[in-house]
Amino acid sequence: MSPIKRISTTELLDMITEGVILIDKNARIAFSNNSFAELIDIDKETLIGMPFLEVVFREDKRKIEGFVNNLIQSDVFIKDRTEFSLINRTGTEYLVEMKVRKIPYEDKTGILASLADITERRKTRNELKKLLDLIPEVVLTTCPEDNTRILNISNATEKLCAIPSGEFSSGNFHIFDIVHPEDRDQVVRFYKNITDKEFDALEYKIVSADGQTKWVNDAAEVIYKKGGRGKIESILHFIRDVTERKMHMQNLTDALERLRISEERHRNMIETATDAIFIVTPEGAFEQINPAGMKLFGFTDLEQALASNINDHYVDLKQRTHVIHEIKIHDEITDYPIKIKTCRGDIREVTITAGAKKNKDTGDLDSYQAIVHDITVTLNKKEIETYRRTMKGLADSINNLAQTYFSYLGLMEENLEDLRQHPEKLDAALAELTADITGFEKSLERLARLGKIARDAYARPPDVSRDGTSSEGMYYFETS
Repeated sequence: MSPIKRISTTELLDMITEGVILIDKNARIAFSNNSFAELIDIDKETLIGMPFLEVVFREDKRKIEGFVNNLIQSDVFIKDRTEFSLINRTGTEYLVEMKVRKIPYEDKTGILASLADITERRKTRNELKKLLDLIPEVVLTTCPEDNTRILNISNATEKLCAIPSGEFSSGNFHIFDIVHPEDRDQVVRFYKNITDKEFDALEYKIVSADGQTKWVNDAAEVIYKKGGRGKIESILHFIRDVTERKMHMQNLTDALERLRISEERHRNMIETATDAIFIVTPEGAFEQINPAGMKLFGFTDLEQALASNINDHYVDLKQRTHVIHEIKIHDEITDYPIKIKTCRGDIREVTITAGAKKNKDTGDLDSYQAIVHDITVTLNKKEIETYRRTMKGLADSINNLAQTYFSYLGLMEENLEDLRQHPEKLDAALAELTADITGFEKSLERLARLGKIARDAYARPPDVSRDGTSSEGMYYFETS
């Protein structure tokens, strides 16, 4: 004989701390264990045959009647659960969670139900909800077996999505219902997969009842039962509005993108500029230089340029001193003409526009930024134009003198012809001829002076001022 005493089903059910009852097809109590009888303060024998609805609080009777009838009339053996209030013989109300299952017994079918007193748990939950309602963020818990079922939710939904929390806890709304259509699929996956990840977070858009689109951060965590050996009690979600931060980040991203585009355009302008652009330290060392600057100074590569000093390229360091002085006094200098020498020793006429870059904290000079425009070709063109005008003036003067010579020669021929025809007028004719010869000699003297002017103009360039203009006076010559 087995040393283990056989224990009946009734004895086993009486050992359970939760109330257990069997409800027949007429919704009457067919069995009760000791815990249920103690809960409602009625002995087990009296309970047998009593309508189950008699122990249900009046406000929940219709709800539980429909719940029980649906189970009894169902053709399948299903499991379900619900919460309602019981009332005992003394009128004390208890909030219970009832888990039910339709089962066959004695060639009949009935409902086996276990009822757990959750009054204290609900009180604790209500106290916790009061605390959670003080938090501006939405706090909600979902059922681990069904993530669409919200167990509890704080009142912050009113502010976040313009929907009272009761609408969510009653099942009329779910978080999925307010998620922006673009993000719905990923949010559903997020809620579905959280039990595997244990902790996760997601940012997505929602559309509130008043039509506003908002960004939220949803941080979820799996809550395990105490002493439940790894069983999940609920899923906790902490949802906060991050619209302002998201907008700030978007504005920052847009600003950085605009800055990047602006810098890229600025860099392209510098890289493609035909004028030399560079930055030098107060001591003259190159810090940056564009391709046009490298070409102007004759640097072979950037490494050579950055190892050089602008002071080595001034023909006259007094000009460098003047440039620095003007920048220190006026913070800038504009279109100042100077001469520089290239790495090959060529002399270039240029104008420099430069300014000071100062440290925003200390006010000390950090560097000089300069734009140098090569005017050598322009000056050469102006010098050529000056020579052209000078030579044109000389040519015009010589042409005028030549015409004068021909006039004198004509007059002398006429005087000689008169002398042949009228010898008696010899004295008068000789006087006129002598006057013509004197005028001819003066014209030759003027021609000699023009020759000297032409030689001087060819040997010595015209005077060109710093602004590139020439003296117009040298284009005209006195011929009298």
